[in-house]
Amino acid sequence: MPWEIVTLRSKETEEHNFGRKLFDQRKYNEAEEVLQQVVRGRERTLGQDHEHTLDSKYWLGVTLHGQKKYGEAEEVLQQVVRGWERTLRQDHEHTLGSKYWLGVTLYGQKKYGEAEEVLQQVVRGQERTLGQDHEYTLTTIGLLDTLQPNSSSLLPTKDNIQQTFAGRLNSFFSEGQDSREPYTDSEVNEISTLLKHSNQRWSKVPRTYVVLRTINHLDLLNDLIDVAFSDYCFPVTERGLPGCLPPSVRASFVRAQSLVLTKSMDLEKGEKGQHCYYKQGELPPFETKGILGKGGCGQVDRVLSLISFKEYARKQVPRGLAFRGRRTEDMKLFIAEIEILKRLKHHHVVKLIGSYTDMRYMALVMSPVAEMDLGAYLTRATISNHPELRTFFGCLATALEYLHVHKVRHKDIKPANILVYRGNVLFTDFGLSFNFTDANGSTTISMVNGMTPRYCAPEVAQYAPRNTMSDVWSLGVVFMEMIVVLKRKTIQDMDEFFTRHGSQQAFIRTNMAALPAFVAELGGLGELSDNRALGWVQEMLSPEQHLRPTASSLVASITERGGPDFCGICCVSSEEDFSDWVDE
Repeated sequence: MPWEIVTLRSKETEEHNFGRKLFDQRKYNEAEEVLQQVVRGRERTLGQDHEHTLDSKYWLGVTLHGQKKYGEAEEVLQQVVRGWERTLRQDHEHTLGSKYWLGVTLYGQKKYGEAEEVLQQVVRGQERTLGQDHEYTLTTIGLLDTLQPNSSSLLPTKDNIQQTFAGRLNSFFSEGQDSREPYTDSEVNEISTLLKHSNQRWSKVPRTYVVLRTINHLDLLNDLIDVAFSDYCFPVTERGLPGCLPPSVRASFVRAQSLVLTKSMDLEKGEKGQHCYYKQGELPPFETKGILGKGGCGQVDRVLSLISFKEYARKQVPRGLAFRGRRTEDMKLFIAEIEILKRLKHHHVVKLIGSYTDMRYMALVMSPVAEMDLGAYLTRATISNHPELRTFFGCLATALEYLHVHKVRHKDIKPANILVYRGNVLFTDFGLSFNFTDANGSTTISMVNGMTPRYCAPEVAQYAPRNTMSDVWSLGVVFMEMIVVLKRKTIQDMDEFFTRHGSQQAFIRTNMAALPAFVAELGGLGELSDNRALGWVQEMLSPEQHLRPTASSLVASITERGGPDFCGICCVSSEEDFSDWVDE
C-alpha cells in the first residue's frame, strides 16, 4: 500500500477517534464537524459501504441525535442501516445497534408508529443473536414499553421512561432478600444497564450497588466510589473494606456480598483465576467494541469488561465441530496457549487476564489492546521513530531469553506476533508455542503446522530437528527488517534486492547467497552506529543451528556492546535472574 494512503488512513483514524472523544465529552457541535470530514474522506478513499465509513457515519448519526437534529440523524442512520444490511446481515450487532438508534431518533421526532416497528425488529434480532435476557435486549424492550401503540393521547415522555426503568430496577429488590438466591451475571448486567438511565456513576459498580441496597445503605455508595472501591475488589473481608465504611456496616456488607459473587468475578484474575464456564442463557461480562483481527481458526476483538470497565483484547475460537478434523488441533493449540500464558509474566509478553468457555466459543482475554503490530509500525515509522525502534532490539531479545529460561519456545516469531503499545513491544500469539521440560534441551522432530515461511528457520521448513535456535533465527529475520527501516529503506526494497541477487528468491532462508551483499549495502547507508545490529543479525541467521547465539548471549551482546541506544531502560539490569518478572 502506498505510503500516502497509509498516512491518510492513519490520519482519518485519529480524526475519527477524536470525534468520538468529543462526543463522549458531549461537545456535539465540534464532534459533528470532525465526523463530517471523516465521513467525506472515507467515502472518497474507502467507499460508502466500507466498515470504517459506516462506523464513522454511525457516530455522526448519534452525534446529530445528541444535538436533537433528528431529521438529519434519521437520514444518516438510514444509510448506515442499509450499508450494514448489505455488507453484513440483518441480525449482525452493528446492524442492530444502528437500527436501535434509528428507532430512538424516530421516537425523538414523535414518529411513534415507525419507531415501534423498527425497535420491534431490533428486539427480535437481539433475542435471536444475544438472548432474551441480554442487557441490550432488555434495554430495547424497556424503550418499547414506553410506546403506546394506536394512542396519540398517551404520548411517551421522559418521565414515563424513567418510571419504567425504576420499576424494572425495583423488581430485583423484593421483600425477603434474606432468602434470595445469588444474582446471576445476566441480572447484574441488567441492573447496570438500568442504572445508566439514572446514575452513570453507579452503573459501573452494580455489584456494590446490590450489596448496599440489600443492607439499606445506598447512602454510602458515593463514598466507596470516591475511594476507588469497585466491583473488581470483591470478595472482601471486614478488615479489607475502606475506612469510609462504618464498623457497624462492615459485617452485614461482607455477609451480603455472597449475593453477587458470580463466576465472572474470577474471570479477570489472570493466572490466579479459574477458567469460567457459561451455560445456555449465561453471558460473559464483555461488550464488544470492534474487531482487531481475524485468523484461520478464530478472531481477536476489542472488548469492554462490564465488571472492571477496562478494555481488553479477546481471542475467540468457535466450538462448532471442535472435535472434528483440523478444528481438534486448533482447540489443542488454543488450550496450550492458555496454559502457557498462565506461566508467563513479563513486561514484553502479553498478559493473561482470564479465559472462559460458553456455548459458542472458547475465549482468551488479554491485555493490552495494542495500537498496532510491529509490521504496521515498521511501515509507518519515520526518522523520529528511530530512537524508539532501536530499543526494540534489546527488549525483544530479553523477552526471548525469558521465554527460553521458562522452557517456552514461541515457534512463530514474526512482526504480526509482536505488538507495539505505548512505545513497548510485546510477544503475543502463543498458539504454536512449545513447553519443553526435558533436561537435554528442547530439540523436537515433528510436522510443522502454521509456520510462516518468510520467518521460519531452515530446519523448520525441512522438518529437521529443531530447538530454541529456531526462535533465534526467526527473531533474526525480524531484526533484519528493523535494520532496513533504520537504514531508511523499506521491506519492499529488501524483497526486491533478494529477488535480483543470489537464487533470486525473496526469503533469506532460501537465498543465503544474497545475504552478504545485502548486509554490505545496508552497512554503507544511514548511521554507521546502527551497523552493530548487522553483526548480531548475521550470527542469528547462521544456517547451522549450533552457530547461532543463544537468547542469553544475544542479550549480553546487545546490552554490553550495543550501548544504551539498543535496549530500553526496562531491560537494562546487572541482575541475571527473572524473579521480578514472575509470581512465585
